[in-house]
Amino acid sequence: MREKVSLNKSWRFHPGDILSVRNRWAWGKSGSWNQGPESRNFDDSDWRTVDVPHDFVIETEPYEYSARELDTSDNVIPLMEDVGNIHTTAGSFKKDVGWYRKRFDIPASDEGGKIYLVFDGIYRDSYVFLNEFFIGSHRSGYTGVKYDITDFVNYGGENLLCVKCDAREAEGWFYEGGGIYRNAYLLKTAKTHIEDVFISYDADMKNKTARLKISAETDNPDNESVTLSAAVYDADGNEILTVPETVSDTLTADMDSVVFWDIDDPYLYTVKLVLSADGEVVDEYTETLGIRVIGFDADRGFFLNGRNIKLMGVCCHHNHGGLGTALNDEIYRYRVSKIKEMGANAYRCSHYPAAKALLDECDRQGILVMDENRLLSSANEDLEQLEYMVRTARNHPSVIMYSIGNEEAQSQTTPQGGRIAETMVKAVKKLDPTRFVTEAMLMWNLRDKTMMESPECLSGISEKVDVAGFNYHPERWAEFHEMYPNQPMVSTEMGTFKSTRGCYDTDKEKCHLNMLDQFDDVGHLVGAQRWQMTNQTDYVSGLFLWTGFDYYGEPTPYAWPAISSQFGIMDICGYPKDFYYYYKSWWTDEPVVHICSHWNFEKGEKRRICVFSNADEVELFVNGKSIGKQPMKKDWYQIWNDITYEPGEIKAVGYKAEEKVSEHIVKTAGEPYAVRIAADFAENGTAVIRAEIVDKDGIIVPTADNEIEFLIDDGRLLGASNGDPSDHTLVHSSRRRAFCGLAQAIFEYEKGASVRAVADGLQPAEIRGF
Repeated sequence: MREKVSLNKSWRFHPGDILSVRNRWAWGKSGSWNQGPESRNFDDSDWRTVDVPHDFVIETEPYEYSARELDTSDNVIPLMEDVGNIHTTAGSFKKDVGWYRKRFDIPASDEGGKIYLVFDGIYRDSYVFLNEFFIGSHRSGYTGVKYDITDFVNYGGENLLCVKCDAREAEGWFYEGGGIYRNAYLLKTAKTHIEDVFISYDADMKNKTARLKISAETDNPDNESVTLSAAVYDADGNEILTVPETVSDTLTADMDSVVFWDIDDPYLYTVKLVLSADGEVVDEYTETLGIRVIGFDADRGFFLNGRNIKLMGVCCHHNHGGLGTALNDEIYRYRVSKIKEMGANAYRCSHYPAAKALLDECDRQGILVMDENRLLSSANEDLEQLEYMVRTARNHPSVIMYSIGNEEAQSQTTPQGGRIAETMVKAVKKLDPTRFVTEAMLMWNLRDKTMMESPECLSGISEKVDVAGFNYHPERWAEFHEMYPNQPMVSTEMGTFKSTRGCYDTDKEKCHLNMLDQFDDVGHLVGAQRWQMTNQTDYVSGLFLWTGFDYYGEPTPYAWPAISSQFGIMDICGYPKDFYYYYKSWWTDEPVVHICSHWNFEKGEKRRICVFSNADEVELFVNGKSIGKQPMKKDWYQIWNDITYEPGEIKAVGYKAEEKVSEHIVKTAGEPYAVRIAADFAENGTAVIRAEIVDKDGIIVPTADNEIEFLIDDGRLLGASNGDPSDHTLVHSSRRRAFCGLAQAIFEYEKGASVRAVADGLQPAEIRGF
């Protein structure tokens, strides 16, 4: 029977390459990797023990690259001139080689079946060895790999697994990490078993019915007489449908009283397939099922289950403060919940295929997904990466479309680009004809650094995809729509406000950026304008904002000493920036009013105060005195200029139909007095700890930068961060200074563990018993 065995725990790890002598027969004779780290007798006692997911690049100390290493002259993207060098865009961390070794036992009883070794992601150029045999290599860092190791296993004894990965090569222009950064496991099956399953359906919304088509790919090396059957279970685990046994590899069944998967009610069924050989059950394969109806209209945009909705999406890189790219399943859950709370209903996997754990969370929480391929290419190896993405995603109801590439501004206008796109679209449709295909196109030509004269320049690709995807340039939407009136459109990437969380005075030397200093700069203040334009343009299906979270690398608008971006609606910890509340105002029905400022300035200083709200009117008060009431325009914000700072409090009150519906009060904080901590998330042995520096009254001190030490019993620190784009503290240090009053630590814990946070001169804090 099928068994999945995690290999995530207790690897031995060595940073850097190992240039020891190699057996001359290594590539020449099978099983001859008997010298060096691939061999059984290699001494790895001085190697560090790590668990995966693991990112060894994020563990290094960032450093500034010398001028002679920088070259920003070639193919510079506008607004990124200062970070054009690949080292800087990668966050200025050291990209190197890493070695992993792990020993594990395989029972003698497993012989006669099949055993697969699966890695969901290794960055990158990986080489895998088992018991001194070379098993295989894989170049891409963004797709997984599955090796049949049945013949190489030592049954009834110990097995030695060795992985080398070389992270020095870049696939992207952003932080990419290095190492076994996604899950690793063994998959054990019978010799005859199910390899893959695709569940499609025709659904009738009116009658709440669906006809299922369950297609299975089986591995039957001995040509046994096999049959396939299935059962469907509801969300409570009750069997609601039995699909009779058949000798075919495709089952069909009719479902009644269907509960449709939706963003507000992400209802999931479970389908269990049973494979029998010569009358005996040999394999059971379980897959989740969400039934929904999706569509795009050239004039009205996107439809889900017959309902016209705007895609209110975010683009996200898969890294997090203190962890780099090594996100476990629980951190994906935490991050998806954060964008859901903001009101987002869509997620773009930019710019590479998503981890299955992320898609699982989007299924569970009701987030629509655009899954994106890394590279516009129809080379054999790249088509294999495309196939991996589609096979991983095609049973997830959250996935509504695939993107075959992003900003391919050097090939998108060439004849080759059009031919490549056509081949890729056909490859996607062969594997999954139920979803839509787009490409994130850019009206900028990197070859000659010019704006395209007409959207017709993109026709080689745009005419091949189902939905035309546009990165930026909303001023060209109408032109495209008039030229191609029958093609749906979506804004695959759009800018936000750009800022540093908690900063209200720009400091270029520290790379800190005040959002309010950009209000006259259209190149930066695009969040409100572009959402308003999207929301008022019926034929645009929606947008994906760049980005949901800050991320390591691409430190725009400042390069060194910044090591992370500042595009995020939330900082790298997932703490909201002020303009998070702009989107929450217009993307949710929850009454929102938010003052974009702390209230700790020099007495008598004049400040410009911005308020985000979805109320009809907002009134501003300073120490109880009204500064005036202003109407709130839909999809916009309000500004009060030249407000004189007086210690005390500033309050904003939101009104609808002249009734108070919301308020936000910001008080002047005193001196740092204590550390306060809380678990923002704690599930399945992973805790995200929020730390705050507060005064005697419990008010967060917005200027505090005290160093906090995080301590845990019965657990270990996975990483720590604070949202400062220029903080170079090693991510695995247990000491982290607060930034604008906040810091974050992420722990792996055992049941009953306690976490403490201490800072010199301040009252400590503790959480007991997770």
